Order: sequence, then structure tokens, then C-alpha cells
Amino acid sequence: MKKIVFIAALMLGALGAKAQDCETIMLPYFGGNADAMYSYPQEKLEWRCAFARAAFYVSDTVPAGAKMHSITEVVAKADGKNLTADFRVDLTTLSYYAYGFKDIQVRYPKGNVTICFPTPSSEHPYLVLRSIDDMYAIADNQNKEGR
Repeated sequence: MKKIVFIAALMLGALGAKAQDCETIMLPYFGGNADAMYSYPQEKLEWRCAFARAAFYVSDTVPAGAKMHSITEVVAKADGKNLTADFRVDLTTLSYYAYGFKDIQVRYPKGNVTICFPTPSSEHPYLVLRSIDDMYAIADNQNKEGR
């Protein structure tokens, strides 16, 4: 029953305009194991999903103070290969957990650095990775609002 309720909640969430599908962006966190994901405590899963959703946004300009990095520095965890310069951003399926974005974030130990990646093949020329501090704040805020 719990699994059915969770799947229904995921489907309803996916109906939102350009909303990121929790199942899609969370499966990499569990190494693609859907059973492990479904057995994970729901409240924790919802928070981790909110954290992953908070990670990115796209922009037509570079945010003030953002550190620039090439998208080719980012490694796909599934195969260990770097993303290509022509990587196309799709925020509905882009998973923070599927790629080594955190590896780039931790280069800035204070946790308050926004990182920007040129993505000229995408609809918007920049993928912005929020600071870890901002990701936590957004996820915590969404978790409080959901209660």
C-alpha cells in the first residue's frame, strides 16, 4: 500500500509544469534500484528529492559572483565519462545524483558558491548549480511548507 501511495504521489508531482520527476532524479541516488528507493523512508526521500530539485536552474546570463566551469568537467557516475561540450540540459530529468556535480561543489569548502556551466547547445546558454547552502535552505523550506 505504501508503495502505491508513493507512486501516486510521484505521478501527481510529475504533472506540474516542467516539474522534475522525483523517481527519475532520485533513482541514481539508489544506484538505479527502485526497490531500495521505495523502501526508503518517505519523508527522507521527499527531502532528498527537494534537495536535488533545488540544485539547478538555467539562465541566459551568468549570475553575479558565479564561478565558471566547463560542463566537460562533470562526470557521469553511470559510466565514468565526462559530459561533452554539446550537452543539452533538460531540467525535468537532470539528476544531481547521476553526475559528479558535488565533486565540483566541494572544491569550494565554504558551501556558498554558485557554479555556472556554459551549455551552448541548450535552450538557455547556462546551467547554474546553486551553492550547497542554497540547496539545503530550499529543501528545508519546502520540507517545512509540506508539513
